[in-house]
Amino acid sequence: MLLRNYLRGLPGFQFMSEADVDHVAAAMRVDDYPDQHVFIYQERLNKELFLLLDGQVKVCHYGNTGRYYTLKTLQPGEVFGLPSLAQGKPAVTSCQASGPVKVASMPFSAFMLLYQPDSEIGCRFQYVIASQLARDLHDRHDALRNLLMQIYGSKPSEAAP
Repeated sequence: MLLRNYLRGLPGFQFMSEADVDHVAAAMRVDDYPDQHVFIYQERLNKELFLLLDGQVKVCHYGNTGRYYTLKTLQPGEVFGLPSLAQGKPAVTSCQASGPVKVASMPFSAFMLLYQPDSEIGCRFQYVIASQLARDLHDRHDALRNLLMQIYGSKPSEAAP
């Protein structure tokens, strides 16, 4: 599989030139990882941007009570590790392979070079990142809504038929 061709099919990349996509692909490394490999540890600073190419990755959280919660299962084509990487703060979740996976990764230094808004590629790369963050925000909103429904239940007027 050519990474540049894979990237071209992802949301946001359609606005990037062929040269831009080549630069992004050149900044990434593709590797295979075994089941249970941990890419991001909760409460640790993440130093890479990840793109799931094949397999599944679980996004998990260890709660105050010591319980382990799976918040989301990532599918191929999803980027992960953005909030911690972009904010420079420890991750609030862990990301772990669920079975063998193929993942492309970009080190922090390359991410920062591509993320700069001073260049055309930087603006277009930021659009790709913003698109993924919007999908992540939507997923977190849905998870919060589901949690609130579990805690408080739905009012009869809000219940779906």
